[in-house]
Amino acid sequence: MRVDHFKGMNDVTTKSKSLDEPDVILNAHVMADGALDKREGCEKITGLPGAHSLWTDRAGTVLCMAEGKLYSLVDGTANLITDTGQPDAITSFLSISGHIYIANAFYTGMYNPDTGTIGDWGVPLPVAPVAIPVDGGLHAGTYQLCFTVPGVNGRPSGNGALTQITLGDGEGISISNLPADGSVWMTDPNGSQLYYAGSGSIITELPDSPEPLPTMWGSPPLPMANLCYAFGRVFGSKGTRVYYSEPFQPELFRLADAYFEVNDLVGMIAKTSGGLYVGCRKQTFFFSGKDPLDMAQRAVGGGVAPGSLCYASSLAKMGKNVPIWLGKDGVFAGSSDGQVVNLIKERVKVDPKLDRSASICRVKDGQTRMLFAYKPKGQRIGMGDNATCEVIRNGSVIQ
Repeated sequence: MRVDHFKGMNDVTTKSKSLDEPDVILNAHVMADGALDKREGCEKITGLPGAHSLWTDRAGTVLCMAEGKLYSLVDGTANLITDTGQPDAITSFLSISGHIYIANAFYTGMYNPDTGTIGDWGVPLPVAPVAIPVDGGLHAGTYQLCFTVPGVNGRPSGNGALTQITLGDGEGISISNLPADGSVWMTDPNGSQLYYAGSGSIITELPDSPEPLPTMWGSPPLPMANLCYAFGRVFGSKGTRVYYSEPFQPELFRLADAYFEVNDLVGMIAKTSGGLYVGCRKQTFFFSGKDPLDMAQRAVGGGVAPGSLCYASSLAKMGKNVPIWLGKDGVFAGSSDGQVVNLIKERVKVDPKLDRSASICRVKDGQTRMLFAYKPKGQRIGMGDNATCEVIRNGSVIQ
């Protein structure tokens, strides 16, 4: 079918419609010359009830979640990686330095595609030292001690809880619960900065060249959503906050103070070369800059449909790797400097208070194609192909 004066779909205006500007277009691609072509069908690969959050690193690893379980898809077969033991939730994935970091509102994990194994995202914080005075050569005063343990690539974990001990002149410290491969960090007498004190359980003198603890108050992340890797850090949302990791240490977060508070439920974090878009239920913000401590926040748009983020590899004058999302009154693209453009110019009604949504952007036959699907909160009815006129409720055909 060809429409010579096709203007695109429009379900906003109430004027009389024609094929030039229909209310609904189903299962069709709009070609550059105005023709409407039938969209290609899909082929079932495997049966996996409740599957969602399909993701690939484009290097052969394909993952998804279903009913709280993590699966890999290999040659059309779904292979169970782990049962998280947590409620099912939309899940995000990041591939960083050969590991795949996984998180949702209830779970975090780290998958190694080379070995097919999964473990913790970061290492649990060690316990507080159990210390008593012994003979030694330390100066009198009050000392504070803690442990760290090795993490990813040998980097130290965050510190566990502190232990305080008061010594007299000529005393040392004996520690009875040093973890295997653990390190001890200790202050000067009556000091507050922690320094490396070795990997032994007996401390009788201060180190000659003290090394400050580089991971003070760091910890593994909370379960969080909307993962994004930008400027050497992992960003993720928990409720109304956006947390970020330490630079080039995706396993280490300072949860007490390394976050943005946006006072609205976060549904999207999108990266550009000049900053981050943070989409919420009521507003979208742009955080300009690359260092979270120096980022400037400003409102740039309305609410975002959670889960609708995709990236266009190239989009005209807006450049490459452009974030695209579904929001109130349209489909939006964000430039690297925080300029937001409505690609469909308020031609489609969208309620930003959505339960969930999904999207994909791809290039085929030289055309950039974006596909969005969303489910309004509480909505349980969807329309099938208009050629068969099937009405579907809760997954079953009723007409």
